[in-house]
Amino acid sequence: MMNLSIFWKLIILCSLTSCAKSVSEDAGCFIEFQSDTYKNKPFYLASHFGKYQTLLDSVTADSKGKLIFKNKKKYVSGIYMLLNDSKEIEFEFLMDAAQQFKIEPNSKNPSKTKIYNSQENIDFKDFTVFLKTKRSEIELLQKSIKTTSSPKEKLDFADKIKSVENEIEKYKQNYRLLHTNTLALLFKLTQPLKDFSSLKNQKLATKKDSLLFLKNNYFKGIDFNDSRLLRNPFFEQKLSTYFNVFVPKTVDSITEEITRILDEANTLNSDTFKYMSLYFIDLYINPKQMGHDRVFLNLYETYFKNQTYEWLPLTQKELFKLKARLLKNNQIGSKAKELFMNSIDNTPLYLYDLNADYIVLVFWDPTCGHCQTEIPKINRLHKNDWKNINHSIYAVNINTEVKLEWEKFISKHDLNTWNHVSPAKVVRGNYSQKDVDYQTHYNIEQTPVFYLLDKDKIIIGKDIDPQEYSKLMKS
Repeated sequence: MMNLSIFWKLIILCSLTSCAKSVSEDAGCFIEFQSDTYKNKPFYLASHFGKYQTLLDSVTADSKGKLIFKNKKKYVSGIYMLLNDSKEIEFEFLMDAAQQFKIEPNSKNPSKTKIYNSQENIDFKDFTVFLKTKRSEIELLQKSIKTTSSPKEKLDFADKIKSVENEIEKYKQNYRLLHTNTLALLFKLTQPLKDFSSLKNQKLATKKDSLLFLKNNYFKGIDFNDSRLLRNPFFEQKLSTYFNVFVPKTVDSITEEITRILDEANTLNSDTFKYMSLYFIDLYINPKQMGHDRVFLNLYETYFKNQTYEWLPLTQKELFKLKARLLKNNQIGSKAKELFMNSIDNTPLYLYDLNADYIVLVFWDPTCGHCQTEIPKINRLHKNDWKNINHSIYAVNINTEVKLEWEKFISKHDLNTWNHVSPAKVVRGNYSQKDVDYQTHYNIEQTPVFYLLDKDKIIIGKDIDPQEYSKLMKS
């Protein structure tokens, strides 16, 4: 079975050169760190790439604790990290536009860290110190809420927490108004929903209007083709929040929103398109909600089926193609493909021979350990929860080499009221190999696999616990 997470990481590793992608040839990158604690120790330069972190360079500090990272090309701006030999974060800083600066970190007292020739890193340090102070205030207030028994005091402490949180957001908001640099972008990416202050000046009639206003302003000022979006850990969370809060949970709505975002990012050699297209593919190839694998199919058809990308290996494109083929014919709302099977006594019994209000379709193997656990559960549902519902169970044994074990399992677990079948060795009629390829039609990569069909053989349930079929049948 395709492990897309491994594939995802492969693509990130293939993208390391993009992390050091040139944004300007002038002067290149020259960054110096100085600390007595760094003497003769090895260090790494690292960057965010979405939710991942990538190593870009390594240097050993000299006997005076000085280390220099040099590159002929500038790095994409964002949050970068100095890592020690154990790959632990020693110091976080911003890769600014000029990339010609020096930092003397002070781990014991960060406010005394010295920064030369980078106002943006000075601003970043000042905010970090400010934020740490405010978070300490919040922690003390939270402890006070837990220790007091007075309802009034609890409310007062809660109000003070809100006041401190507002101070933090006001700080970021003021900075955004005065700057367009990377730190201002980071503040936009971490802007909470409640902080769209311009909403206060809008006279919106309904809650729906307010939600629409927030939706339309959520990504305001953010360019999806900006590579800086990937050089921090916040962008993916902002994307996730947008789809969780503002986008209806329908295939059409999700597809429309993803397409709008990807189209904006889809320019030549775009890092953000590369990352986001794979982010959404990964999200919907094995989705949490039934039927949302159609989003994957839509994205495959639009962006991958007839297009090639230098960053996407051919083998991985072929895996996408295979997965699309496995999902194409078993979508919720589509007509189930005919199954050309023989019963246990070797007489033809096809899926469309069954007539019932609901058909529970089961693909299993009597020697499969998971099947041996799950099949009896289906039988309990069949005899108890579904006993007053006109239904049939069509159980396909995909392992034709174990007839004796098959028969024993049926007898042992009292499955005699099921329709038991296995693939016919010969199918008579004008049918192609493609017509009888049930494993592709029903995405059989492992067992057991379950589907729920209605009386017209329309697929109405898959990729959920069969216990949920009771709700579908009764509704």
